[in-house]
Amino acid sequence: MGKPKYDPPTPNYPYKISKRLNMLSVPKKRILDTGEGMPAYTPRGIRKSALYSHISDRVNDAAYPYLRRFLILKKAYKHMFSKNRLERIDHMIEAANATCYSKLANCVIDLKKQDTKEVKKKKGWSESEWKKHMDYISQIAGPKRDFKPPPLRRGKSKPLDELLPRINQICFFPEFKLYKRLSQDTGYRNPVKVAPKALTYVISDRVKKLATPRAIPQPDSF
Repeated sequence: MGKPKYDPPTPNYPYKISKRLNMLSVPKKRILDTGEGMPAYTPRGIRKSALYSHISDRVNDAAYPYLRRFLILKKAYKHMFSKNRLERIDHMIEAANATCYSKLANCVIDLKKQDTKEVKKKKGWSESEWKKHMDYISQIAGPKRDFKPPPLRRGKSKPLDELLPRINQICFFPEFKLYKRLSQDTGYRNPVKVAPKALTYVISDRVKKLATPRAIPQPDSF
């Protein structure tokens, strides 16, 4: 007999348990055991093993927000944050710009050119452009035209007595066409029989010339 696949039930747990579940239920070594079979937690609910663990480079890079959010934050609070705080934001921008996720998203920027780049001011409209714009606004602001269709032109009316003969004529079912066999058709030709003119036909020289196959050039034999 082979080894049993299930452990017998116990007074605390009156059900049989498979060997595989017992193996999976054993805690791993990286979890700190407090003696009760559970990992150790701080009073605030944080695992003690998480406090002393070393963060990996992948997790550290994924923790940075999008680079665009840093740039918007710096631009929005440039005159409100202190100098030290802006320097910390610059360091975070440099770190987020160097991650592999920024390269995969194709959002890496040149920070040297970003600082020295001057913001171009929008050029105002000229008087001719404003006039053209206001003419277009006045055109689309007017009421829409009335697009009622023209009235239908109908013929002269007739009394019902004159229309009844035609109504009685079209109210019956139409007479369906009776289809004949192909052999009963006047223009039918039997494919088995040969046409009488084909027996007395004499082939011409031109047709003989067209019927002969062309000579295919053969490669030189070695």
